[in-house]
Amino acid sequence: MLLARARWCSLLLAASLSPALAQGAAPQLRGKSVTAGWTEERLQRLGGMGEFAPKSFSHTLSAYVSSEGRVFARRTVYGGGRGRPKTGQASSVGSDGAGSQQARISGRSLIVTTQFAGGVRLVRIEFNADFSGCTANVVLGRENGTAIARGRSLINGARLEIKEAHVSNTSCSIQAGNVFEH
Repeated sequence: MLLARARWCSLLLAASLSPALAQGAAPQLRGKSVTAGWTEERLQRLGGMGEFAPKSFSHTLSAYVSSEGRVFARRTVYGGGRGRPKTGQASSVGSDGAGSQQARISGRSLIVTTQFAGGVRLVRIEFNADFSGCTANVVLGRENGTAIARGRSLINGARLEIKEAHVSNTSCSIQAGNVFEH
């Protein structure tokens, strides 16, 4: 479900965007790429019409930290359905994210937020002490009193309404080099 813990989400979001906490990338992280994955099970509908229906979407977040410490991030959504699978993407460069996606580094964390009407997706990747491994945590939250979060589908651009969402199957890996050079 979209977490009713909106205060917690709001605090996390505020902390992640606070200039005082926004630090440059650690030298051990520069020149490396991070790939995180997860599954979102949602109760959603498109276009504000019809009943809410269960849907499953796989997400991949790929990020590269440049030698200057800038974060380049791309989130890809994979959806099934009739026929062949469909995908959609959102990209950002640091806090200058296209649309509502922003990425930044704070200490040993890479934080990517996606804001939408009435809610937020927060992906927090925590690095181990020597930046050789990572874990991912994904939180979907909505504002207090908001029953439905609204946004646009990355797959087809249609108006999207999400009533509930669960995150599972999180994964994370780190490697040397730029994941976007391929």
